[in-house]
Amino acid sequence: MKKIVLAALLLTSVSSFAFSNGFAASNVIVSTDPVHVVPPAPVQKSFSSQFPAAVNVKWSVVSTPASLLWVADFYQGSTASTVKHVKAVFASDGTFLGKQVVSEP
Repeated sequence: MKKIVLAALLLTSVSSFAFSNGFAASNVIVSTDPVHVVPPAPVQKSFSSQFPAAVNVKWSVVSTPASLLWVADFYQGSTASTVKHVKAVFASDGTFLGKQVVSEP
């Protein structure tokens, strides 16, 4: 159940992001299978430099008519009172496009 809710939240947030950038929501395809989703090296490098303390990172990919968007779903923070659930979006070339804090302590 938790995975279904998370997948729905991911689809909603990524669809909103894609729609706000001029893509029709009907053209958005999401893959959330973490076994098969491995971002390209530029995306991994950009992610590591932007979020060096990230833990429990799970990737998904959104296919739009213009490009692929890579979504990292992770936790960041050093103590229980500072841990945040975050989603970050990257272009295939590693360009950081934005982040969304899903939940805060």
